[in-house]
Amino acid sequence: MVPLFGILRFDLSSAPPSLTAVITNAVLEGGSPFGLSIRSSSGSELANGSYRFAGDYLRDLYPSVTGYAFDYTVSASTNGEVQWNGMDYWSGGHLWYVMISNITLVPVPWLDIARVGAASVRIAWATNFADHVLEYTTSLPAPAWGTVTNHPINVGERLSVTVDMDISTRFYRLRKP
Repeated sequence: MVPLFGILRFDLSSAPPSLTAVITNAVLEGGSPFGLSIRSSSGSELANGSYRFAGDYLRDLYPSVTGYAFDYTVSASTNGEVQWNGMDYWSGGHLWYVMISNITLVPVPWLDIARVGAASVRIAWATNFADHVLEYTTSLPAPAWGTVTNHPINVGERLSVTVDMDISTRFYRLRKP
């Protein structure tokens, strides 16, 4: 058994909706862990507000049909959490499958940093992390973190701040107080 770690990205505004997942330590048939990107080949919103995504999870490694398929449903539960259900399976000669049942997806903050001039950068993150505090340090491991005092502005579904680059090295994080 190998515990998996993955980052899932949903684009629910595209037509059709899409799912991209990156599993940093995937394993195939007893091999060594490797990075695997999975992209849905189909997606749809269901009548109950859930989303269904399907595809071949080895398509990036083997562009021809492999028979390694996935069929996932992602839905909001009654307490506001996002639940992942579905299966991964192989249908080449014999059938095996792995069921995924009621896994709670945990959103994590993600910072985008871009230069916006010779001496400043813009740091942006999703508005669903508005209750988090943007912090910085000049070295890692950090002896201490300081709070960025610039007030974030709301641009669509993103919050952003522009900060001066007065020090050559600076690390940033979002922290929930």
